[in-house]
Amino acid sequence: MSGTRRKNNSIRGQFVAHARELRESWAWLALPDNGRRILDRLEIEHMRHGGAENGTLPCTYSDFVLHGLRRASVSLAIRQCVALGFLEITQRGGRSISEFRNPSRYRLTYINGRGMSAIKSDEWKRITSADAATAALQRAAEEKNNSTQATRRMAKVKKAGRAIVPGPGRASGTKVGT
Repeated sequence: MSGTRRKNNSIRGQFVAHARELRESWAWLALPDNGRRILDRLEIEHMRHGGAENGTLPCTYSDFVLHGLRRASVSLAIRQCVALGFLEITQRGGRSISEFRNPSRYRLTYINGRGMSAIKSDEWKRITSADAATAALQRAAEEKNNSTQATRRMAKVKKAGRAIVPGPGRASGTKVGT
């Protein structure tokens, strides 16, 4: 051996490590792609805060859309992550109005943070089979918050246009002005 020392090739920069046990779990294998995008975006937010604010990670729907999700898919993907135990919503946000913004706040359950971060709870470990994962995803699909969904009108709305008026000397149902 020579008398030279090897350089320290430690990892530089911020990162999030996933345990092998997590990556091989039934919950992870059942997680849809949009759910992974949600977790990826929140991991980026966790790194932006220096790993010190897990439990109060702010993220808006627009942030998720910029990360590759369709706006209509965000809600279901978040519910799936919660159902499989990867995510906890610590504070529900609201719509942005003018300069008033109140984003939802999240906690990644599989991450050890530092400082004021919440302790990891590994809630994903409660999913112990493929059937349990499928059932959790099914519950997530059925749990819509109906108070925030648009209501459908029961009555048909007439389109603007010519009225159909039966008149003398005309067959019923002919258009006026033809």
